[in-house]
Amino acid sequence: MIFAVMIFAVLFAMPAQAAVYWSQKFARFSATAGETLATGDVVTIKDADGYAYLADANDAALRPAAGVVGKGGASGASVEIVVSGVLEGNTSLTESGPGYLSETAGDITQSAPAYSQQVGYAISSTAYLINCQNYFDSSSLTVLGTLTGASPFVLEGATADSYETTVAVTDPTADNTIYFPDTSGVTILSSAVPQAAYGIWGANNAFVFEGTTADGYETTVDVADPTADVTFRFPALAAATYGIMSSTLATNGPDIANSVSGGTNSLIFEGATADAYETILSPVDPTADRTVTIPNRTGQIQLASAASALTPGAGVTLTVGLSNVYTLTLTDNEDSTITFSGAGTAGDEITLIITTAGTADEVVTFHATLVSSVGTLTAGTDAGKYYVVKFISNGTHWFEVSRTAVQT
Repeated sequence: MIFAVMIFAVLFAMPAQAAVYWSQKFARFSATAGETLATGDVVTIKDADGYAYLADANDAALRPAAGVVGKGGASGASVEIVVSGVLEGNTSLTESGPGYLSETAGDITQSAPAYSQQVGYAISSTAYLINCQNYFDSSSLTVLGTLTGASPFVLEGATADSYETTVAVTDPTADNTIYFPDTSGVTILSSAVPQAAYGIWGANNAFVFEGTTADGYETTVDVADPTADVTFRFPALAAATYGIMSSTLATNGPDIANSVSGGTNSLIFEGATADAYETILSPVDPTADRTVTIPNRTGQIQLASAASALTPGAGVTLTVGLSNVYTLTLTDNEDSTITFSGAGTAGDEITLIITTAGTADEVVTFHATLVSSVGTLTAGTDAGKYYVVKFISNGTHWFEVSRTAVQT
């Protein structure tokens, strides 16, 4: 009777067996508990203090799982963490099914959460073979190579925190292929998708800009096939909005027929023939704000240029177009007839400066074929004196506008 009572007392004095227990431990390490931990709890090691805490798939600060508690303890105690072993005492497991870190802190689940880190798999209906693996979100993986869902990739980055990079996919309306080139580099990003308002995307050797309105009209910047290295440089300018000078000539560029290009403080006009000769429009460095106004009419610009000297003689040819100022020094005791080579363009003006020769009265006649004048000009007998005669053209004929008396 006494023997039976002693056996009964011993049985009831033994601690009750935990719900789960380890039948085998293959790999383990020790850690300091950051909170009270029990056998079978799934734990993580926090970066902040290096202590072990209950792991939670729904909390970025409490994942990934590092292992499962082999021997627990209170906060601050040394606990055993098993990374590979057999955990018995579970119930209703799907044999051969994976076990994942649960969204319930410290638990294992066979239903994959969004953050699906596998910590082992069921080897029976009551036991897990624990083997913590790196996180891979396979919840969207349906067929090898095919990911489903609008955001199938979530990248944590170098720091386990609440910030991740998500690769999102717009719902496709047809099969699409995105190619990754065989090179290293950085992805060019856009705040909008192609053909959406403000979108920018690439086309064959081009960039396409949608603009503020998503419609059928875009601005495309493309590049002609280069035959040498070419650099287009945007200068460093003051803060403002600037426009780019454009051309209707698709091949516009320096030394190309019909092109207009920029030079140092100048515009360069190639002309109809691509050669070594150009017309350059260049302003003198201004000392104050200047405005040159082009009138609202068709015509030619009258230019100031070096005077063109006429060859003296009985018959003098004035070649129209060489200049707008001509000079003629008379030969003593020789009359001269001046013939204009052409009618000029309407609005053209010519100024003729005649220098007297000396002792005799030389008579200058303007040939009447293309010129209307007030008559002949009789030079004085003093050498080195000047007469100034001005003409204007109507496009078919020259008309004398004025002439001065003799000037010294």
